[in-house]
Amino acid sequence: MTAVIHSRFCRFIGMAAAVLFCVAPQTASVACLRVSPPPFEAPQFPQPGTGNLSGVLSNSARGGRQVSARLRSGTLAAAVNWAVDAETASDVLRGRVEYSPDGEQCGSCSSIRFMQIARTMQYGGTDYQWKLGEEHRNVLRTSSEMGPGIEDGYFLDHQAYACVPAQSCSPYFRDYWANPADSGDGFQAGWVSAPASLADYPFGWDILEQISLESCARCVDTGEFLGCVQWGARWPQGGNSIAPIRIREGPSPTFLAAFRKFEEFYRPNPAARPPALLAATFRRLAVPWKGSYWPAPLWSQLLYRR
Repeated sequence: MTAVIHSRFCRFIGMAAAVLFCVAPQTASVACLRVSPPPFEAPQFPQPGTGNLSGVLSNSARGGRQVSARLRSGTLAAAVNWAVDAETASDVLRGRVEYSPDGEQCGSCSSIRFMQIARTMQYGGTDYQWKLGEEHRNVLRTSSEMGPGIEDGYFLDHQAYACVPAQSCSPYFRDYWANPADSGDGFQAGWVSAPASLADYPFGWDILEQISLESCARCVDTGEFLGCVQWGARWPQGGNSIAPIRIREGPSPTFLAAFRKFEEFYRPNPAARPPALLAATFRRLAVPWKGSYWPAPLWSQLLYRR
């Protein structure tokens, strides 16, 4: 059967210089040309207020870092800075990552979401030992012995107390920390798209000295990773620093290794014993609220996370 050749003309109303001309050839793929796309504005954070208890944050540290880059199929941007949390008056690292499909390929993905791996190190240079319902993070850490290019100590960032071994568990960050005012899931339907974003506020610097993160945008439909950002910070005695932000086309070997361990640990197993399910349910019911924060099971008794 001979395929019918057709074409279409696409326009963004209200956006001058953002015109798409799309041609659907005989194959199933669609080729699109974007003419003079609108400039991407990297995410911004409001300037932090006063009230820092430690008194060691410098103006340059508060200024933070901000990076954006064009990738194969979109733009990835990240902004990271130090601030003071309004509820606890504690120093907090504020990070926001955003992936914007550019529509040049007129692709299709009904859901674009972020996953994140993390390494948390305490003073003395050792990995922080999780407890109070989050112990599974300790066994999900990567090891350099797993293969070339894999770093020690990373786990897929999730609320382990809310998941049960051998039972399905979501790997997506916003299923645990939605932060709807600052982040959202994205999509792409031809030339119509919406950005996906992740907002994270890790703090507890009286215990932690360093946190390292890698956040990756993923098309849920296909499992394809669309771009990744590596970021983090250190809080040594007497000062602090924000790590350089690195944007990559795809996940690092460490990210893939952490994701693989996560999938293996939570792969559904019908033979899982009922007592394990009861214990996990009890942990979920036993977790109280404190303001808008989950307490101990996320970042120990002295660490909180929005």
